[in-house]
Amino acid sequence: MYSTPVREEELRRLGQRLGLRIHNLTLFDRALTHSSITAETGGPALDYESLEFLGDAVLGLAVAHYLFESAPERTPGEYSRMRAVLVNRRCVARVGQKLDISPSIRLGRGEELSGGRDRTALLADCMEALIGAVYLDSGWLMARDFVIRMFQDEFDRAHELDQAWDFKSRLQNYCQSKRIPLPQFVLVRSEGPDHRKEFEVEVVLRNAPMGRGRGTTKKEAEQNAAREALEQEGVRFE
Repeated sequence: MYSTPVREEELRRLGQRLGLRIHNLTLFDRALTHSSITAETGGPALDYESLEFLGDAVLGLAVAHYLFESAPERTPGEYSRMRAVLVNRRCVARVGQKLDISPSIRLGRGEELSGGRDRTALLADCMEALIGAVYLDSGWLMARDFVIRMFQDEFDRAHELDQAWDFKSRLQNYCQSKRIPLPQFVLVRSEGPDHRKEFEVEVVLRNAPMGRGRGTTKKEAEQNAAREALEQEGVRFE
């Protein structure tokens, strides 16, 4: 699909910069080609959209795999929260921007003039398509390692946010700063079979109920109850 020696060299340099040994240049050219280019080529040009669909799934699995290994014994809710931080468009676009993939994206003239090259959505889509290309070109292990290498700063940031989202500790620190008794967490309800049990916990502040939380573990229910109590106290999280 790449049409000139200049494009071929551009893709090979990109692969070298990203630490990739590219076997199928057409895949990577496609991952970095926007549909607007078809208006200028006069024929059907394969764009990144299908690869972006695949890359999104590969990214989600790679992130889940990394979190499961690097943050053991977390609840499904905690894993889901951390993964959501890592696979949203802003995060993926930040990685694409850091890797400077934008100059290698082929755009139609209209899309170029309208600032498409700098759009968060387009950059995130191409980054996911690039991950899809790595998966098809080199397999799962290489794609997983590529995601871990390229997203390492975002993983570190997610772990920092995860610590900031420890609502139970934040509520205890809040109580200490306000010189009020530490919160009490009371198990209100526990029901369901062992493999699908649900817990409900109530948090008490100043001898009054201030919030309730549910979860598949007692720990998760306590975190959710603490968050509600902090919201009732007017504490901001962002």
